Amino acid sequence: MTDLSRRTHPASRRVIDLATGILMGLRGCSEQEAFNDLVATMHETGSGPDTLAQALIDLVTGSPATSPHHAEAIRQWGRLLPDRATYQSH
Repeated sequence: MTDLSRRTHPASRRVIDLATGILMGLRGCSEQEAFNDLVATMHETGSGPDTLAQALIDLVTGSPATSPHHAEAIRQWGRLLPDRATYQSH
């Protein structure tokens, strides 16, 4: 568990931890590297960590885009998904 995720609301923390785990699996990296990727994207886009994390989760699970930051998730991580053609930003 990362420092940021320890300081957030438990529901948000769970979403951030899940997104970190997803990035670890997609990128084959450590927890810290995955979390750093999430934080860097958060700073780059101005998105909050929980909304950006939810956008990544929605993208990976194929859920309807419930996060306003779905396009940022596609731009940042869509290329890591097996069916890249499906995840084109508009």
